[in-house]
Amino acid sequence: MKSPPAKVDPRVRRTRRALRDALVSLILEKDYASITIKEITERAETAYITFYRHYETLDQLLMEILDEGLAELLTRIETLAKQSDASDLETEGRLIFEYIGQKADLFRILFKSQSVARVRKKVVRDVAMIFQRACTPLARLDNPVTINVTSNHISTSLLSLIEWWLDNDMNPPPVKMGKVYKSLIIDSTVGAVSSLSTMSV
Repeated sequence: MKSPPAKVDPRVRRTRRALRDALVSLILEKDYASITIKEITERAETAYITFYRHYETLDQLLMEILDEGLAELLTRIETLAKQSDASDLETEGRLIFEYIGQKADLFRILFKSQSVARVRKKVVRDVAMIFQRACTPLARLDNPVTINVTSNHISTSLLSLIEWWLDNDMNPPPVKMGKVYKSLIIDSTVGAVSSLSTMSV
């Protein structure tokens, strides 16, 4: 029988949250590569040495922020992909963009800083793996466009659409973005793959 997870001291949680919030706000103001730990601790109103009680490096703090938020996104997408059928893809898209709107600062960091490009690549891979299962029916078309290629295309297209939406101040609203997601990404991809089903390789 597993032991229950150890409880984290509320003071530790508050300090870590303050450090994370400070880094997020700084990244939105300047390039990640130019941020110092001193700036973070000053903004978090904590002692400089406190940072090293929680994190070894600035990269470790950044990865914790991104990993937590992206894990939530992946869980959300995976749950929606399992629950939605073809007639409900607009709702799936709307819910994805509603979540993005709630975590807008996190995703602005992901797209803003070249220093976290490796994280974005991981996100593409992870989202593509989720869509691989949804793309499985396409294999019945005996199509030269593999499931891997198709799912990667959907993943990169979705992230590009999210980036565009954030750059445009999250306009149009999520309900409209759900329609765009279904029509521009899902329907057009399925249509393109189907049209290539007779292509010889």
